Amino acid sequence: MSQIPASRTHHQQATSLSWRRHASNTTAASAAATAKTSKAETEAVITPLDAATASTPDAKTFDPDVDISTTLNPPASTRPPPLDLPTRDPQASAFKYYYSLGKAYMTFYKTGLKAIFTNRKLLSELNHPTRAAVLLRERTSHDLVRLPIFGVLVVVFGEFTPLIVLVFPTLTPLTCRIPKQTAKLREKLQRRREASRWNLRHVGPDDAAAREKIAPGHVARSLGLGLSLWDKMGVDPPFVKARADRAVRRLVADDFSIRDGGGVGRLVEEEVVMACEDRAMDVASQSPAELRKKLAEWIRETTAEDEAAGEAAVRRILMRAEIE
Repeated sequence: MSQIPASRTHHQQATSLSWRRHASNTTAASAAATAKTSKAETEAVITPLDAATASTPDAKTFDPDVDISTTLNPPASTRPPPLDLPTRDPQASAFKYYYSLGKAYMTFYKTGLKAIFTNRKLLSELNHPTRAAVLLRERTSHDLVRLPIFGVLVVVFGEFTPLIVLVFPTLTPLTCRIPKQTAKLREKLQRRREASRWNLRHVGPDDAAAREKIAPGHVARSLGLGLSLWDKMGVDPPFVKARADRAVRRLVADDFSIRDGGGVGRLVEEEVVMACEDRAMDVASQSPAELRKKLAEWIRETTAEDEAAGEAAVRRILMRAEIE
């Protein structure tokens, strides 16, 4: 996963001394560009491991654009680090190549595991309920639950872990998901969505009673709630209505956070993709620019009125045969 572009990091602001301790991983490109700025601007630059929230800014250095982007985007440590795999040299031995390949994967996993502990430390320093803070808490909780089992897998299987996680993809923390694993999960979820949308075609658009009855199950499947095993059995997951309602409320709250924080334009590319995936959009077949446009349209529709109307709008969008 790519780092936050230098052009964005120039406009972000460090929020406290404790968060700035994570600035040691700033890239060479960011450092070179930042050297051209003033001392005050240099101190305002934050790195991928910096804070997800902003404290009350100093009146002399406050820049609304800086504050907005910081509060919308969680640190890059909540996402998988870049995976740099070696290129096979025809002249080199197979052993040397596979050794380098295994080493690259182990470096990736070590970085991902280290990021989980970094994020847990950042959680203890949160003071403001921003979107970035909410996502940091959600993703860290997700990863900590999976950490013990995944840690055992890494210790036992070592360089063969990438093969194991493809068989059990949901056991892996978000920070340790390799690109193939992410693609497999997205493909599986998209097939599940398409199957559920296909079933919607058998219910007439004017049959309000029937559509209301099947809505919770369809919303749950579209958002990836519950095991796909329930789909094969032809039944909805347990407590489907409560889970679907909770997921819809979360999406609406996130929509308003993005709108109030300055809009989709303030999100880094990786967060745009993840936000669209959360909203049941097919992210594999569309470019980031297309996804950014669709996310903006979604938020415009769901935040036109109050939150109650927003929840109705989310259900209405998800109940379409296709999400446009």
